[in-house]
Amino acid sequence: MSAEKWQTIDVKNVDKSARSLHACSLDPSIRCLAELRASQINGCLTCTHFRQEQAEAMGISAEKLAALAAWAESDHFDDREKAALAWCESFTHFRPANPATRKLALTAFSPRELADLTMAIEMTSALSRVSRRAAN
Repeated sequence: MSAEKWQTIDVKNVDKSARSLHACSLDPSIRCLAELRASQINGCLTCTHFRQEQAEAMGISAEKLAALAAWAESDHFDDREKAALAWCESFTHFRPANPATRKLALTAFSPRELADLTMAIEMTSALSRVSRRAAN
């Protein structure tokens, strides 16, 4: 394979894989919030805009979306959403989850939900990074 082939990644193929997560065990609005936050952290404006549109289509309030970057201090998020966003922050910033975050996630989600949340965060982060590099 040529060096040029290795330098490009078809974002559409990555997105097709990511779509399978939409049928996961996790509440779709929680998954969407975590994916949107991962896109924000990764600095991908295209992904952030796309996820924002998805969130709006799901009926997630404008107030909640506006408060997402400061979710930890906001009253707009319930305990499960905060657990998901804490988990998202630890994975997206490449830090192992601290014991409190781990306990919160294990308490808030079933093992299957936590696995699906982790995969959604990781897939979104990968897509954001690939999309950002493709634009450069």
